[in-house]
Amino acid sequence: MTWALRVASLAALLLAAGCTSTTPYRYTGLVPAVRPLAWDGRAAPGGTLRIEGTITHANVETKYAPQVNDTALYVPEWTADGSVMLALTGELEIGLRGSYAAYQWANPSAAGTLPLPSEPGTWGIGPEVRVAIPFDHERRFALGVAANMMRYQTPYAEWTLTGPQSANGQTVPCVPSTTCVSGYSLFDEKSESHLVYSFGLYPSIALGDDGEYGHVFAMFGGTNGFKNDGFANTPTNGSSIDVTGPVWMVGGGYGITYDAFRASAMLFRPFTDGSSPVDYSVGFQLTVGVNADLWSSDNDRD
Repeated sequence: MTWALRVASLAALLLAAGCTSTTPYRYTGLVPAVRPLAWDGRAAPGGTLRIEGTITHANVETKYAPQVNDTALYVPEWTADGSVMLALTGELEIGLRGSYAAYQWANPSAAGTLPLPSEPGTWGIGPEVRVAIPFDHERRFALGVAANMMRYQTPYAEWTLTGPQSANGQTVPCVPSTTCVSGYSLFDEKSESHLVYSFGLYPSIALGDDGEYGHVFAMFGGTNGFKNDGFANTPTNGSSIDVTGPVWMVGGGYGITYDAFRASAMLFRPFTDGSSPVDYSVGFQLTVGVNADLWSSDNDRD
């Protein structure tokens, strides 16, 4: 395909998006990105307090020709997580996870997604549990099982069309501003909470004697996704944001412990496509943390 044909094709897609998305009402919001539970499949020795921070990059594939009732949400490209976990034994950790993403870190799921004028962030917090089951005395092979439940604050905005095609009698187009975008006038901007679960299986293999060279791990997991009625012909009572799922995903990575320092990295791919409310491609996570010994334990250290 020539350069001119590519430009013409893109212009046609954008024109189609503009036609199909000119509905009387538009709804938007900022929701958490689909991503795996940040872990490398290995538990700390019993009596250890583990503090970790994670950066996740999620790739959102923008839909350029959205249809009526398609999803129109902002999804964070970057998300920051933090967790505090206590190892009760060498196989079991329990604790708390928090998450935050700024509005400026987000990308739209579809062309024509209208903004949130106040540019709020989204955050969540909730409990987490991890179990690492060793398959041999040396703990060379292990299966990690993890799950959490987090409550997220999801800001949203409601917009109504003005001008000759307005459904609410506002026949004079609004004056462009932060509360008037593409002929749509801001009706309301609020925030609501949603519960999101995540779970995963993490088989791992230690490298070298006693795992001195770290370990490699795989991930198979699921979590909630989000959708909304972004391009609506009828008004809704509130945000129209709904929780969906599970969204399945696979991934793999590498983790290592050196004295009190821990680090891991993972690539992952959600099972979504162009027909999904939000379509994702390959993402990655980077986690760093420290271990603090609170009481003695006889468990072997990874």
